[in-house]
Amino acid sequence: MEFSSYLLMGLITGALFGAVLHKVGAVRYSRVEGLLLLKDLKILKFAFVGVGTASILYGLAFLLGVNDALNIHPRIMPYMGVAHILGGFLFGIAFAASGLCPGTCLARVGSGKWIAFAAVIGLMLGIVIYDLLYPFLVDAGILGNKKAITIYGVFGLPYGVVAVLWGVLFMFLAYLANKRDPAVELEKNEPKPESFIDLLKNEWHWFPSGVLAGVIIVWATMQGQFLGFSGSILSFVAWIAYELGHPLGVVPVIDETIMWRAGLAMGVIPGAFISSYLSRTLKFDVVPPSFAEAVSPIPWVRLSLVFFGGVFLALGAMIGGGCTTGAFLAAYPTLSVGSLLQSGTFFLVGVLTANLIYFGRWHQFLKSKPAADLLYD
Repeated sequence: MEFSSYLLMGLITGALFGAVLHKVGAVRYSRVEGLLLLKDLKILKFAFVGVGTASILYGLAFLLGVNDALNIHPRIMPYMGVAHILGGFLFGIAFAASGLCPGTCLARVGSGKWIAFAAVIGLMLGIVIYDLLYPFLVDAGILGNKKAITIYGVFGLPYGVVAVLWGVLFMFLAYLANKRDPAVELEKNEPKPESFIDLLKNEWHWFPSGVLAGVIIVWATMQGQFLGFSGSILSFVAWIAYELGHPLGVVPVIDETIMWRAGLAMGVIPGAFISSYLSRTLKFDVVPPSFAEAVSPIPWVRLSLVFFGGVFLALGAMIGGGCTTGAFLAAYPTLSVGSLLQSGTFFLVGVLTANLIYFGRWHQFLKSKPAADLLYD
């Protein structure tokens, strides 16, 4: 395929995933912060089902011997030791402070939340800063030491069997999370859809959304690619820099994979836009109620949090090797040890940071949730 074909396939894949992110509510500030406050686990359940679906599909392909025919060769996120700790720490703080991750940031722009543009600019600036810091990080021994370490490889087990069992485990974890989800009680009081329009407008259930996400992850693998948004934003910035005659040191050459990943980042925005438009939830320039009421009522403070959140999300993801999609949703099905360490670090730091931000103000967050539901924030 020519570069344009790879760009187009990346756009289509990104648009599909962007639509899923919007429909499951992952674009919403209240959903993201609700997860980190352990008050709303819908996104976690969605992610667990996505991991479970992709793992089972990968495992079955290997067990049935059709992985070569289907071009299913999952990319292993490398283990980088201390880089995961440093990157995860930076990412986790930014994750909680902004209520964003790279993929949901792009989808949030597509769904009309213009404040997320500040985060997109921050993400791109973070990529440029990372490119400048890269030689120093290598010299310091933080980057450069990469090993493909997996759980099944450590124990000398066949991938197919372990992947299927891993997938079943995550399906069970999704079931347990649903049993323990504090938001389930709140959702019981929500009005049931009375018409097709209501059904179209409402968020999708976490289970079918997770299945779709897992299928899209496997489809990306069948294209010979990897679904991760920090890497896709890096690719987009590298492509622009190359066209301007100032290529990034970390991406000096533009190839098919870079074009696919650049398309992936670009595709999320129109995918989320179309989804929000068809759902009749497209609202421009809406500031999430919980962000305004429980974090800061001052516009420039909110804007600064979102902008610098984008900067440090990019730095953390680049140093640590991935974001919520690249190091968790798409990487866990490969049983990568590096993904476990990176995502484990940023989730732990994110939970601690979110609870520190909202310390003594949880009631304001919960009070603002009905307004957030109406705004589809």
